[in-house]
Amino acid sequence: MRSDLFLSGIRYSADDVAQKAKKSKTATSSGTASPLGAVTPPHPKQEAPPYPLASTSNSADADMSIPRSRSTGDLIGAAAATLAVPGGGAPLRPTMTGSSAKYSLFGSKSTIGAPEAAKVKRSSLHLGALPMPHIPGWATPGWSTPGTEEGGTPFSEWGASGEEKRRRRRREKKKRQEVYITMHVAEILQRQEFILKLARAWMMFGAPSHRLEAQIQATARVLDIQVSCMYLPSVMLFSFGDTATHTSDTKFLKQTSALDLGKLLDAHRIYWRVIHDQLGVGEASQQLDELMKKRVLYQGWITVVIGGFCSAFITPISFKGSFVDALAAFPLGALLVLVQNLSARNELYSNVFEITIAGLLSFIAGAFAASKHVCYAAVASGSVVLILPGYIVLCGSLELASRSIISGSVRLCYSIIYSIFLGFGLSIGAELFHAVSKQRVWGADDYSCTSVHDPEGPWWQRTAGPYWAFLCVPGFSLFLTLRNQSPLRRKELPQYVAVLISCTGWVTNRFSSIAFPGRSDITSALGSLAVGLAGNLYGRFFNGTAFVVMITGILFQLPSGLANGGLLSFASTNNSVGSNYSYGTGFQVAEQLVSVAVGLTVGLFCSAVLVHPFGGSRRRGGGLFSL
Repeated sequence: MRSDLFLSGIRYSADDVAQKAKKSKTATSSGTASPLGAVTPPHPKQEAPPYPLASTSNSADADMSIPRSRSTGDLIGAAAATLAVPGGGAPLRPTMTGSSAKYSLFGSKSTIGAPEAAKVKRSSLHLGALPMPHIPGWATPGWSTPGTEEGGTPFSEWGASGEEKRRRRRREKKKRQEVYITMHVAEILQRQEFILKLARAWMMFGAPSHRLEAQIQATARVLDIQVSCMYLPSVMLFSFGDTATHTSDTKFLKQTSALDLGKLLDAHRIYWRVIHDQLGVGEASQQLDELMKKRVLYQGWITVVIGGFCSAFITPISFKGSFVDALAAFPLGALLVLVQNLSARNELYSNVFEITIAGLLSFIAGAFAASKHVCYAAVASGSVVLILPGYIVLCGSLELASRSIISGSVRLCYSIIYSIFLGFGLSIGAELFHAVSKQRVWGADDYSCTSVHDPEGPWWQRTAGPYWAFLCVPGFSLFLTLRNQSPLRRKELPQYVAVLISCTGWVTNRFSSIAFPGRSDITSALGSLAVGLAGNLYGRFFNGTAFVVMITGILFQLPSGLANGGLLSFASTNNSVGSNYSYGTGFQVAEQLVSVAVGLTVGLFCSAVLVHPFGGSRRRGGGLFSL
């Protein structure tokens, strides 16, 4: 039986292997000449090669590590020039002879029948045991051992390695895509969360509701978010669209509102930094959370004192009261704020708070008027000034003018019913005093207080003159600003600016009422026009926020509009005529309230057009935070 030894296409016989093994014993120290003419160096001692040897296992099929050459020609030449039998000798000559001993080379097996082959201790010789010189560029990592279970050759495994690289490359690309999608979705959700928190903060702190939708849309355009929103009183609806999946995510946001000028300015600053790429949405969301959890600036007895001063300062300048009337209105205004703070803890009582507190204050004012030194109309009107629906009327009229029909109609109707509630409470208090004291309220129908104030009497009993305005107008403006939680010392919100703008509006309203008597709509329109011009000019040329400096001056316009035959019509008519006339008087109050609201709206929008004739930035929503 004959088995050949293959080396990349060159065939060696087993007889040549045995012959070369015999000649290796008689080799001299000078070396042995090979049939090919090469001289084999002597082998005084078998030294360990500089490369790792194959396993010493007796298995003929054991794996061995063979280096890889750059080309087939290099592999053939190197093996043919250096291949020798164990123990030294000349390289094998390619012949065709029989064999009986086994050699393993590249997975092929050969046998030799020479007697010298029996002296070999191992029945299986591996190529790694043969003296193999180091050829530069031969050993390249990445190839596996030939003759393994896969049974591949270096060339087949080279192809397998390329396929594995392509698979690994595809897996890495898919993983990168998954990471990008995950991060992209996370960024979108983070931006959506910021928009929701920003809308909640604006609603909570009393931002102008007629521009909430436009401002949210402007913010979404900057953040590259597709959103549609609709505002209803205390509710806002969001719909976030996804063009990739053709789906949408709808969110309902419910939040009651109350004026807080300090926090509103902080929220606006966060919004401004985000849309101008100065703050990330993640950090901005955290700041909004901290801002909404922050306690109010003024609370407890401080708000009670502020309420008392507001009632005391508004009585002489808007309701023709005297110094004594202002002193009587101070405790009533403080009592109103105290009961209001307590009613916030009881949800059931908060539903009837306006009616009950108006009745209580009317009863106390009637008791003061019984002394004939205090004007009932001035004290009763000044004591309830802080619960007049001024801000509700303002927001409703602005929303109607901005084509927000649903929310504007709801607010305006609510303000009318709210005013009727207040008038009903005042009439209940007057009737209760009449039932208890068996006498009518002194001066209930005297809105100018001429029957009580003696022009020839002492200064503290006379009707306040025009010079009182230099003290009372700035005082009421300051305490009304503090009532709306405005910081007393703040660089971004200077109190003197809000006070000056409010004084400008009052002066305009005062002189227009002299020029147009009985026309509350014209007087409120001119007053709001002056306030709007001053506030918008400040916001445009001094980089300020127009809304926070204008709101005090706007709220100053409403008490004067409702004083002359306004809410006190209930208290005066219920003492003399029937309830049918009183019922009709309620609608007269509503008509007067609507006329004041229309005047405020016209004046504010005219001022905005005059200051911003070309509008603001469509991308960033410039000018949206002004009335």
